[in-house]
This record gives sequence, C-alpha cells and structure tokens, in this order.
Amino acid sequence: MWEMFVKEGKFHPEADPVVERSWVRSRNFNVDPFQTVGKGRLSIRQFNELIRRKQDLIKISLPMMNTLYSLVKGSGFLVILCDENGCLMKVIGDDAPLKEAEKIQFIEGADWSEEAVGTNAIGTSIKEGSSIQIFSCQHYTKATQSWTCSASPIYDPNGEITGVLNISGPFEKVHPHTLGMVVSTVKAIENELQLNEKTEKNELMKSYLEETTNTLSDGIIIMNETGSIIKTNKTLQKMLGLLPGEIEGKKITEIFENKTFGTFLMANQVINDREMKLRLNNTSLQISVLLNAKPIVRKDIVIGSLLTIKGIKKVRQFVNHLSGNRAKVVFDDIKGKNERFAQCLEEAKLAARSGSSVLIMGESGTGKDLLAQAIHNESNRRENPFLAINCGGIPRDLLGSELFGYVEGAFSGARKGGNAGKFELADGGTLFLDEIGEMSLEMQVLLLRVLQNREVVRIGGSKVMPVNVRIIAATNKNLKQEVLRGNFREDLYFRLNVMPIQVPSLRERRDDIPLLAEYFSRQLAIRMQKVIPKIPFEVMDLLVQYDWPGNVRELQNIMERAILKSTKGELTTEVFPEEIKGKKIMIQQDPIHLPKKDEIKKQALLNSITKFNGNFTRAAESLGISRSTLYRQMKRYNIR
Repeated sequence: MWEMFVKEGKFHPEADPVVERSWVRSRNFNVDPFQTVGKGRLSIRQFNELIRRKQDLIKISLPMMNTLYSLVKGSGFLVILCDENGCLMKVIGDDAPLKEAEKIQFIEGADWSEEAVGTNAIGTSIKEGSSIQIFSCQHYTKATQSWTCSASPIYDPNGEITGVLNISGPFEKVHPHTLGMVVSTVKAIENELQLNEKTEKNELMKSYLEETTNTLSDGIIIMNETGSIIKTNKTLQKMLGLLPGEIEGKKITEIFENKTFGTFLMANQVINDREMKLRLNNTSLQISVLLNAKPIVRKDIVIGSLLTIKGIKKVRQFVNHLSGNRAKVVFDDIKGKNERFAQCLEEAKLAARSGSSVLIMGESGTGKDLLAQAIHNESNRRENPFLAINCGGIPRDLLGSELFGYVEGAFSGARKGGNAGKFELADGGTLFLDEIGEMSLEMQVLLLRVLQNREVVRIGGSKVMPVNVRIIAATNKNLKQEVLRGNFREDLYFRLNVMPIQVPSLRERRDDIPLLAEYFSRQLAIRMQKVIPKIPFEVMDLLVQYDWPGNVRELQNIMERAILKSTKGELTTEVFPEEIKGKKIMIQQDPIHLPKKDEIKKQALLNSITKFNGNFTRAAESLGISRSTLYRQMKRYNIR
C-alpha cells in the first residue's frame, strides 16, 4: 500500500481513510518518505521553556505514565508525552527500545508532527483530533516502519488539544488493547486537568463572598457571565433536594425551561422580587419563586450574577429521592494488606481516575459493592449521586421501569406523574449494576442502547433525555462463559469490560483474616456496646484454616454471632459454629504461652507455611524475610 502511494500516488482499495488523508498531507508537506531519522529538535533553551510552560500537564501525567509503563514494562514499548505540536517532552521505557528510538531521533525535544516526519500516531492524532493506532508501513517515512504507535490527544477543559499520550513499540508486538489503555489513561489525565482548573476559580469565589453573606437565609445561585452556574448554597440545595455540586457547571437554561428567566438573567438586569413560575427541565413539576438578581461587577466589567430564590412551594419529586443516594465507603475503609488484594485496590484507584466503565468480578461476599463505592468517591463524580441496583433482586418485568423510569399511564398501576428511573437519578454520577450477569437478554439490549447513545426514554414515553452516567457493574459469574453460552451479549460485555477488576476470595488472602477478624471484632463490639473481646490463638487459628465460601461477608456475620454469644470478654471456640471448627492445623507445634504480639507473629508464620504446603522458601518470600530468619523464628516459637 505504501509503495503504491509513494511510487504511483495511488491508494490501495483497502487503505484506511485516515491514513490516506495523512499520506496526502505528508506529501504536501514535502516529507521525504525514505528518510530514516526524524527531523527537527528544540534547543536546550527552547526545550526548558517548553517544560516550564507545560509543567502542570507533565506533573499530572507522569504518575499515570508510570502506571501505564508498569503494565508494558519489559515488552519493548515506550510511553511518550508530547505537547500540542507533537514535540516529545517525556519518554519512559526500557533501555533497549530507548536506544532504538534514539537511532531515529525519537527522543525528548524532537519534533514528531506530520510536518516533520509525515504520518505517525502522534502527529496524525493531532491533525485528526482523535485517538489512532499507526501500524508499521502505515507510517509515511522509513524511519518508523518497524514500529507500531498508539496515540490519543489530551484535551484541556476548554476543549483544546494540550498534548498527546503515545505508546510505541515493535510492530510485531502490537496488541488491540494498547490503544484502549492509552485512551483510558488520557481520560484520567483530562479529568485531573478539569479538577485542576476548578481550583483557579477560588479567586472569583472570594469576590462573591461579600455578596452572599447577607442573604444566607435565601437560596443562592452564582453564575458567570456566560450563564454557567458556579456555586449554590446549602439553603438552595435543601430547598430543591439537590446534592452539593449537582447543578454546578451547567447552564442556567439547562436547569430551568422558562426562557424568559434566562433572557432576564443574560441581559444582566437588576431583578427585584419578581414572581416567576419556573419549570425544571425533564419534569412536569412547576415551581413558584420570588426571584432577585444582581449583576456582579469588577473593574467596571460584569463578571456574573448573584441570584436569590425564596418561597419555593413545589419541588421536583424525583430530586427528593436523591437524598441518601451517596456512596459512604472510601478506599481507606477497605481493609487488607494481601499482595493480590493490594493490586486489586491499585487497579480500582486507577479506574477511579478514569471515566471508563468498570467491571468488578469476584465471588459473592468479597466486597464488590464496597469497591464500587470507593471508586465513585475517588472519582471526579464524587459530589454527584451514587445509585445501586441489584439486577438479580428485582423481577425482570420491573427492572426496566427501575432503570429507565416510566411516564404516567405507561402500565396498570403506574404512579401519577410518572417516575424517574435510576439513569435519570444518577445523572452526573455513578450507577452501580450489581449481579449484571442475571439481567435478561431483552434488558441487555435496552441497557446497551442507553450506554451507546447516552440517552434514555422513559417506558411509555417518547421524550429523549440525555444522561451522563458512569457505569460500574459487578458479577459473580464468568461473563466470558456466559457470552459463549448465549446468556450474555458480547457487545455489552465489551462495553462494560473497559476496566476489569478481579477481587480475590477470602481463602486466597488468608493472611488478611487476622486483620479483618480484629477489625470486625472491634467495630461490632462498639456497635453492640460490649467490651472489645480478645481473640486467642486457637480461635484465630480456626478462622485462618476455614475456607470461607461466603468470603468477607460470612466472616463478618460469624464474628457478629460470636460476639453476641460471648460473655467473658474473650472469644472462645464454643461460640463458633461447627463448620468453622472442622479444619485443624497440620503443622506440629508445642504448646507455649506467648505475649499477644508474639502470638500474632507465630500465627503469621503458621499461616504462610500452611499456605505453601511446607515450602519454607516460598513462605519466607511471602513474609519478606530470609529463609534463615524463618528457621530462627520457627525455632523460637517451637514450630517443627
């Protein structure tokens, strides 16, 4: 294909249209297709100035680049950050590919725009304004035809390209998920850029402070000169049943349908005690208000308006439902130090920084719902609603109305005025779909349509409502197998499985059982107003040896039952059910009285040796000690 175009100026019938356009541009830029190195590099002074100018982007991007590099380390791939012109600012990778890249001047400070080197993922993604993967001979110059590059432009909060993230490596090692990894990381970077910009609004908020202090008994809306809502106060949020930040960033005309209302405000007029009937968007409810508005002027320039609203008599019914629709769990609340579980948490934190869909997999009782809440609270949607629905706990014929809502008269028994569905209520936030594997194929089709179009239509209605909802799904089933069996749609599976997270079972993280048992013991005893009981060695031994088919939830329930039954300030084996007592430790040991700290150390040794079936080398590695240290501690605690 490349030779046909270079020699004859013709395109192969199967050539990618994006590549075709880029080749034409490259030829028009007079790029030499046979050049073997890049062209153009900034001077040291110019490069230092670029780094200074882009320091915010670099600071935000570097940690995520390192995380991305950890996923491809050792595979011959490089992770590169460029500016909006295609100049390389940061290159991370193994020594071998770095040396190969240096041969073609694929180095920091080099110009990899289309004007300099023709078609390549960095320059072409800038020209096209979208993510792209350029494979081998799709590159315009010989210099890069042994490489495959996947790049995505980074947009700033104003919608302008501010940089490019790229992964480059040998063409024979190309993987279809590489571009997806880049896109997800770019989304996370863009989210952080947006959060960074919000802090710059603090100076503006100081100017508004004087104006709002005298009207705190009224509902307050502060908007900028373009009609975007900057801030609301707690009084207004309480009056309307809004969550903090729910309508901030939206245009005033998006919230209220009354066109006269928007006209008055955008004219920067002073409004005194004007009675108005406002209709909230996407509802049939009408609200009567007494409105006051005053332009805010700084240096003779109108920079926004201060609105006071009082006397609201009728509020959207579905907005009131938002009260309590919040995620309560953060990552610090989730206990566990097991290596696999720690990796699971790191993947969840990476997912939180991205706006992509998340699929959490794991057995029942492993805490998938807690992980979903923590992801939401770590994301930039944390101030917006978090709603959960159990797809397996609602009759199939009712699940649709729960998810999508319904209009009045949609079916027998439908509520007067209709009802908002979970997608509407979660707009701007997160919707957690638990037990997604139980959803019927018919419902999967409807769900897929909403995810693709980002629009919802209530059952029985025709009005299309845009929704901005982040999906976190969870399942205890193997969805790949369900796809093969015809029980789950493959296109929906791929739509959900952007950021997969596998939660290990409790039996796969036995070293966390003592930590969890102590935690539950303390929390439950405080809740029951009982003395926090001691957990003796023989009880902890039983807990560690049990396989926990119900995982962490079963452990919590067992501990609650045991604390309820305990009377002596200490948990004895008698307060535990028979199934817990069924498994005995197999390692021979002599009874010995030890202080509690030593008991814990001894238990950790026993757990690790048991876990690795007496393989002392692996046991020592899991504990982070040498084998000789392991032997000394075994001797000290009479473990043979």
